[in-house]
Amino acid sequence: RDSLLLACGALLVADHARHARWPHSLAMLILARRAAVSACLLAAAHWRPPLPALARPDKDGIFSDCSGSCVSSQDDRPAVWDNPWVAEQALPSAMERLRRVIELKLQGKVVEQDERYLRAEFASRGPLGDAVDDAEFFFTPDDVLVQFRAARRGDAPDFGANRKRLERGRSA
Repeated sequence: RDSLLLACGALLVADHARHARWPHSLAMLILARRAAVSACLLAAAHWRPPLPALARPDKDGIFSDCSGSCVSSQDDRPAVWDNPWVAEQALPSAMERLRRVIELKLQGKVVEQDERYLRAEFASRGPLGDAVDDAEFFFTPDDVLVQFRAARRGDAPDFGANRKRLERGRSA
């Protein structure tokens, strides 16, 4: 944000110098434009994709539909749908087991958890740069099903990484 403010300030100075009739206004114009370009490059270097539009499931445990590179047990479109998981233990034990699988087997980080909901982040490095995937899990009340939704931040393609990760977690 500071870089963007700096860029805007530099552009204002450059615009003022362009309209002024100072003998040294050309030098000010050149310096101000260089500062603006530098500030924009600095801002671009520190830009990160926005956090995903993940919203906790509603009171009935329904996640939002997928967009971009996503896989979900609740979105019925064939390209993004996958079977929900089955919890073979009571809720507290199944939640703890899921947490261990995410952290130890899948190298993820649990960032939010309550009684029935868990959200995790998975960082990866690939030929196209660094990426972060977000996964959400919801233990359905009075049922053995674990609903999930996993998506790459910024809607960049994940080349099937989320689906493969979830399959590794299911078989753990």
